[in-house]
Amino acid sequence: MKSSTAAITKRNILLAGLLASALACSHDARAQAAGCPDVATLRNYRPPEATRVFAMDKSLIADLSGQRRVVVDFKEVPAVIRDGYVAVEDRRFWQHGGIDVRGIGRAMWHDLKSLSLKEGFSTITMQLVRQLFPDELPLSQKLRRKTCEIYLSGQIERQFSKTDILKLYVNQVYLGDGLYGVESASRGYFGKSVSNVTTAEGALLVGLVKNPEGYNPRKHYLRAIERRNLVLDIMVREGVLKAADAARAKTEPIRLVPPIEAAGPAPYFIAEVRAELRKRFGENADVSGLRVYTGIDPELQRGARAALTAGIKAIENGTYGKYRWPKPVPGVTVDTGAVAAQYLEGLIVALDPHTGEVRALVGGRDFNQSQYDRVFQARRQPGSSFKPIVYAAALQQGLTLNTQIETTPVAVANVSGNWRPEDHVPDSVRTLSLRDALARSSNYAGVRVGQFAGISNVIHTARALGITTPIPAYPSIFLGAAEVIPVEFVAAYAAFDNGGFRVKPQLINRVEDTRGNVLWRAQNTPTQVMDPGIAFLTLSMMEDVVDHGTAGSIRRAGFWMPAAGKTGTTNDYKDAWFVGMTPDYVAGVWIGFDRPKTIVAGGEGGRLAAPIWAGMMNEVYKTRPAPGAWVPPATVSSVAIDAESGLLATPSCPPEQVRVEYFMPGTEPHDYCPLHGGNGVQKTLEKVWQGIRHVF
Repeated sequence: MKSSTAAITKRNILLAGLLASALACSHDARAQAAGCPDVATLRNYRPPEATRVFAMDKSLIADLSGQRRVVVDFKEVPAVIRDGYVAVEDRRFWQHGGIDVRGIGRAMWHDLKSLSLKEGFSTITMQLVRQLFPDELPLSQKLRRKTCEIYLSGQIERQFSKTDILKLYVNQVYLGDGLYGVESASRGYFGKSVSNVTTAEGALLVGLVKNPEGYNPRKHYLRAIERRNLVLDIMVREGVLKAADAARAKTEPIRLVPPIEAAGPAPYFIAEVRAELRKRFGENADVSGLRVYTGIDPELQRGARAALTAGIKAIENGTYGKYRWPKPVPGVTVDTGAVAAQYLEGLIVALDPHTGEVRALVGGRDFNQSQYDRVFQARRQPGSSFKPIVYAAALQQGLTLNTQIETTPVAVANVSGNWRPEDHVPDSVRTLSLRDALARSSNYAGVRVGQFAGISNVIHTARALGITTPIPAYPSIFLGAAEVIPVEFVAAYAAFDNGGFRVKPQLINRVEDTRGNVLWRAQNTPTQVMDPGIAFLTLSMMEDVVDHGTAGSIRRAGFWMPAAGKTGTTNDYKDAWFVGMTPDYVAGVWIGFDRPKTIVAGGEGGRLAAPIWAGMMNEVYKTRPAPGAWVPPATVSSVAIDAESGLLATPSCPPEQVRVEYFMPGTEPHDYCPLHGGNGVQKTLEKVWQGIRHVF
């Protein structure tokens, strides 16, 4: 209570200062000393220049403003909007001279009476000053800035008529989604000129001024409805609207047209770039004439969108089993937040594994129907696609790829009793090597590997790789029960691809002004967080996942370039994952519903997600040279072993069971395979003979 009262007192001291400024600030010299801009510049005012976004090949992929500020004649603006702004934002607009002294006094009294800080007092003219001079107003001191606003408001009121001021306001005001002015907002949200909006639509535009992004109907549908209805009530109270008309308007749903970004090649990517620019350069970043250079790869982006669309269509058409959920009607846009959540969704994000630059980003099946970016905003369980992190932690604790792991049922004590995971590996299989256990994604083996590594070491490894979401110290995390942010999760895999370096997902490489001056440059230096040998051993296991394991669908789809990765499936087939790598890219695919439910029976990541990944890569590598295979670091040794015993191979071992295996220094086996005949003397002679051959 004391801190609240102190805040109210502080605010009212400020209000008192502003009230004094409003009464006394009538001399130009006083205001010019405060560093205020010149109102005369408005006579030749031109809207700011658009910010443009470029791909890695320097091609233009987005104009962040485009036709987003369309000047409209004042007589074309409906009365519900003209009068609505006055009623809601400044009900004494036609009486005051730019500063509502009574409004300031009312704000002070209301704050004291209600013990709150909610009462506002900015007039439409003062709001216009902030919109027109966002960079010129003094920023260092709140009182000085407000004093400047008051002075400029008075100047505008003396040099422009009330109608001219309101015309400037309706053409300048920011209304969210990069839309400036009521005409561009009407076109952007409703697909029509402002002269044709309904009463409900006009009220929504009026309500957006208070918090353009907070009440954005694309992002906050229900919140936008509530704000619109409150605006309708205020207009009835102020006599702008009849109660019956307001009541009818409240029953009208918000019908939105596809956002402008939807027509571009990378709408989800552009939406994320826009958000980052506003965070770094302010709300007017869209129209600041910036030149934004990114690492998006247009060819990979096209391949990703096409692959995700085709993959979702195949699932919905029953390719992988009976699909019993609703499907969207092509070409029909639904109300965001009302219907779209019932449709199957997906995402793809691809990064450069060495820099973290985003090469492709598809945050959902259709930006027209849902602007929710699942790549950056979702949190989902990764299922078994989390296991490479567990196995890497175990390798760091001394396990080797030839270690035999039991695959019999396992029970782990926890706070709620014994936890007994399920497994799909047949009961007849009693043990698997570490390599084969990951390739076949044995849950029983995965839990034992996690127990060997230790929960704290698994969590530490995940954190080192860049996972920031909560990871509870429960054994279920070994099987991917902790939620992850998809883009972070895919970036974590980059360390296996690049030799153990953590990279941070990067949307923007640099930002320049209109003259080519660099305003900002990404400082994304990869950090070594894992031994290169451990990273390579984990990668090598994931190559087997693709070649012989649960992601075999990638090879069956005809993709034969070097590839590695891991599938993931959550309980009841609610999430299907594949995160995979080539030497050029690390990319993740997720399929599921925003409100989790079974996709299809038996819908594992290897069946639903991996083929989408393969489709994207097949398309991209049609026009690109095949990458060379991964090369083990110098610290890794290799020896021929018998796959069944995990020991050094002998000439008696069946050729089909002999493989070259990789080891960290000092962990190589020293004994020969005892399973396929031969005696100790023979093995000793063979060892000597191998040494002689090595010398000569």
